[in-house]
Amino acid sequence: MFRSPLKFALLGGAMAVLATLPAPAAPAGTTQVDIKLVIATDVSRSIDDEEAQLQRQGIADVFSDPEVVKAIQSVPLGVIAVTMLDWTGYRDDRVMIPWTIVKDKPTASAFAERVRKLPRMPGMRTSISSALEHAFQLLDGSDNQIVATRKVVDVSGDGPNNDGISLQHVHYTTKNNGITVNGLPIMDENSDGYFPDLDNYYGACVVAGKGSFLVVVKRYKDFGPAMRRKLVLEISQNESQIKQVLRELAPNPLLRKAAAGSEPEARVQLGQFVGKSYPGGCDKYGGWSVD
Repeated sequence: MFRSPLKFALLGGAMAVLATLPAPAAPAGTTQVDIKLVIATDVSRSIDDEEAQLQRQGIADVFSDPEVVKAIQSVPLGVIAVTMLDWTGYRDDRVMIPWTIVKDKPTASAFAERVRKLPRMPGMRTSISSALEHAFQLLDGSDNQIVATRKVVDVSGDGPNNDGISLQHVHYTTKNNGITVNGLPIMDENSDGYFPDLDNYYGACVVAGKGSFLVVVKRYKDFGPAMRRKLVLEISQNESQIKQVLRELAPNPLLRKAAAGSEPEARVQLGQFVGKSYPGGCDKYGGWSVD
């Protein structure tokens, strides 16, 4: 079995993705998909060109991976819609790839190729709150064109919120908005942007919604494998595929099973984050409050 230094944890239950949800009725002229996914990537100043390229390559490799295609084809419609958002300071973010339908190997490979060709968008500060607001707008604002059973935001980054509106406010007011926010905090000790408590920060201040979870990346070169595992858990309804990913990540001490007999074997929860707040609040490193 493949082992990696990635740390993995779930808030709530990973097996929530196995639940077959009724698809909403799609108005005439719209495209119906299983999931609308925003991949929101940090391009702030703390991430150098090499690290930015590793993120780009990792995402491209994920959509070239047959396991991800298998996950997409395991859901009822076998179709997802994906958009890519580069984010940095307050309202300093940009849609790099608009909504794109991915349903099979050719469409996934085409999306991967587009990712590989993306330029680097330079940035300065780190506004997770602004990234989340923009992601929510992308998801809800496209409902007249794309109807999805689930809406998901993937947020990757290497530091806490230090710009823009209050992340505490955004997290509190949007945690029950029907959108799942999953986190991919990057904690590479050899990087200039290394923030030693980022996993706790993301767990308390970023991830939100039913079935939300985070995957901690310990080295930039592991970004791709982390993203692959995350996408499989977010998308797949193939129970054996999900259990395989969970087995790969099982040695991590943060991975806890639910009480014996109460849930399926693969259902897990992250005890240390559930119901916790971040010491000093989500805005202790910057951002301004909202009345």
